[in-house]
Amino acid sequence: MDRVALKLVDTGLQFVSPRGRLSRPSPGLALIDGRELAVGLDAEGKARLNPRRLHSHFWQDLGTAPLGRPFPGYLRTADLAHAHLKAVWEAYGGNADEVIIAVPGVYSDEQLALLLGIARELGIRVCGLIDAAVAAAADRELRPSVFHLDFHLHRAVLTELEHGHEIVRKTVRIEPRVGLLALRDTWARVIAQTFVRTTRFDPLHVAATEQVLYTQLADHLEVLTEKESTEVRIASGGRQHTIELDRARIIDAAIPTYETLSSLVNDHEHPNDRTLLLSHRSAALPGLADHLEEHTDSAVVVLHPAAAASGALAHADRIRSTDPALPFITRLPGLDARPPGPVTIPVTSPRDGERHLPTHLVINGVAHRIDSVPLALDHAGVVERADVDQPQASVRWLAGQAVLEAPAGTEVTINGAPIEGRTALAPGDRLRLGSADQEILVVSMAD
Repeated sequence: MDRVALKLVDTGLQFVSPRGRLSRPSPGLALIDGRELAVGLDAEGKARLNPRRLHSHFWQDLGTAPLGRPFPGYLRTADLAHAHLKAVWEAYGGNADEVIIAVPGVYSDEQLALLLGIARELGIRVCGLIDAAVAAAADRELRPSVFHLDFHLHRAVLTELEHGHEIVRKTVRIEPRVGLLALRDTWARVIAQTFVRTTRFDPLHVAATEQVLYTQLADHLEVLTEKESTEVRIASGGRQHTIELDRARIIDAAIPTYETLSSLVNDHEHPNDRTLLLSHRSAALPGLADHLEEHTDSAVVVLHPAAAASGALAHADRIRSTDPALPFITRLPGLDARPPGPVTIPVTSPRDGERHLPTHLVINGVAHRIDSVPLALDHAGVVERADVDQPQASVRWLAGQAVLEAPAGTEVTINGAPIEGRTALAPGDRLRLGSADQEILVVSMAD
């Protein structure tokens, strides 16, 4: 049976397959111009050209109330959610027999029922619903006090979890004063001001160049999570305008938002020994992870993009239900309650935050599929199914990631750097054992 998981959050709906293949995130945006409706990435690509026709609250406010002006009177938020889910399903998930949905814990029972009704109308067989924070925390060795922080388009959501014999959702808090779209507007103004000071060109003066600025923004932010500056180029009037954008300026502009988030975490009574799970999209905001680590006395763990969805798939037997009124799962067994045997574990996050996960190892032109049975690597560069009684480097599918396990003394390098322990792999990585001439290439193969 082909089962997939859907992480439903308005910053980007995303399907994940059992092999860890991620669909491209589709933001919860809809652009309505007359009878023309664009959703997701199509809407994002036109949003600044006609901003009054953009709707970005339909997943947050999922319901049957009219949208109101300037939108057509017959449209409801549920209609936009239907159109968006339909587009994502047809593009990425249409061949699946079953779907488990990981949902933020802020939805009411009425909204969950409406979501299931939309899915059934689209022919999507939803077999399970689980709180996304609980799913993301599954199979991790965590401190007893655990919080999960996610950043939505118009709010932040903090989920408090109890970690012990079970992983249990305790409370969910919403911070409506911050959101990803407002923060992007702040950063767009910073970039525009830098252009004006440096070149006297204002990219926000014309809708076409404003759209270019917003389209480029995500890529620039990704660079600034690692580097101190990046070059921003926008063409207009037959000229190429260029500025150097400093990471420090971007972080300074975001400090009020970051302080609101750290206050949200600190408002909870908690022991000093706590873990803060930070969603991948939240961690992509330059400087946020460092700010939270410094100002909340928390051990910040950055989650993989597939954390919630792969956690849902890993526990499908506990989540799946044949009851038409699906229960909303808010607890899972903890690690100490599981029977002995293989368990998934937290590993080092992939280095470049890639949108696709590895599926195969390639050696001598032959692709070997990565699955839950370890592939053993020897010094001749030959890939074999592992002998569990013999310690050797191996690659297997674990916790929604392709994981290299390198016991002490195995002399494994990734891209020339020695590795010991467990490390998540990324497409394009090159593995070498000891002094072997043969490299093993990590790839992601299209379905």
